[in-house]
Amino acid sequence: MADDLDSASQRHASPILEHSTKPRERYGALIARAPNALTISRFGLAAAWIVLARVAPAAFPAFATLAVVAAVTDFIDGRVARRLGVAHDAGGWLDSIADVTFVLAALGCYAAARELPWSIPWLIALSFGQYAFDSRWLHRADAPVRSRLGHWGGIINYTLVLAMAVTRPESIARSYIVAGVPIIELFYIAAIIERALAYRRR
Repeated sequence: MADDLDSASQRHASPILEHSTKPRERYGALIARAPNALTISRFGLAAAWIVLARVAPAAFPAFATLAVVAAVTDFIDGRVARRLGVAHDAGGWLDSIADVTFVLAALGCYAAARELPWSIPWLIALSFGQYAFDSRWLHRADAPVRSRLGHWGGIINYTLVLAMAVTRPESIARSYIVAGVPIIELFYIAAIIERALAYRRR
């Protein structure tokens, strides 16, 4: 009789326990997806930038907002992933691809508007292609293999996008940015050469 009562109470208690733990599990799963959601948002920001460049090219506050949001998500997504203990190799690749997609979308729009030379987005694309090839096929690494100049290249990319976004084409500040383009080009070329020289040391 006591055994019957125990089994009956367990049958009634288990749905209660199940219902009480499910929301926690869902909440935990939702939190675990937050870093990837931050990363993926940059694809949406890239698309928004392209659309905005076509329909409202003079909407400077909107471009500045997109640039700041993209930079912030890039800064915090990896940190959030490590803090939550959900960082993984695929997330590193997703982060890198999201970064270059946003940066190329933004700088490509400026190049199309003749506010920057096409050499800038082309060099960034070439550098990223080399970075991906180096990581996957030469290092045989599951996660992106970063280089010293490559790390600074990522910072320069976002700095350039932000600088272009907050300045008007006719402003003095913009003229200084454009005047510095050859230095940026030389940096990208140096980053590509740095990786190429590393091939010979292997």
